[in-house]
Amino acid sequence: MREPSQAGTLRPPLFLTLSLARELGVLLCLSVMFPFLIHVIPVPETAKLGPRLLPMFYAPLLAVLWGRAPSAFGVAFLAPWLNWALTSHPAPHGAVMMTVELLAFVSALLALVERVGTRGFLAIPAYLSAMALAAVVAAIAPFLVDGRSALAWAAQTVATGIPGMAILILINELALRCRPPGGSGGGPAAA
Repeated sequence: MREPSQAGTLRPPLFLTLSLARELGVLLCLSVMFPFLIHVIPVPETAKLGPRLLPMFYAPLLAVLWGRAPSAFGVAFLAPWLNWALTSHPAPHGAVMMTVELLAFVSALLALVERVGTRGFLAIPAYLSAMALAAVVAAIAPFLVDGRSALAWAAQTVATGIPGMAILILINELALRCRPPGGSGGGPAAA
């Protein structure tokens, strides 16, 4: 629907405001920077730190905790593909699964924030909910997980990501301490 401007003429609605574009740009930069920095850390050949530390989840978590749902969904949708375009990681089928995981993570996190408010451990049930949905997608389209059993893939992914879940809790706590919800501190209630 078109909105009238101050001069009385009609103008198209703004879906991507300057503020939203700025937030999305910063969060997408963080979503590329976190995995890149983690992959730069020297580790033995067989150790992959990305699946262990879950860096793709950091920026969407911050966006949701700070009340920026549209930015969180934008980052969840675009970050895996931007990382693939810039670094060729994850592979396209992995990017599909990562997109599903991130979108489910943001959705679950938003539902939890709405239901119980912002708390320190919301990232864990949101991550586990995201993995449950990703397991359903893997069961429907097993080629996305290289033909592995969906439950075996999900169990292995969750077990591998335990250090990352600890980091998500830490980020969750720090984000709430640095910018508490509601009141004059900004945060989700004021956003």
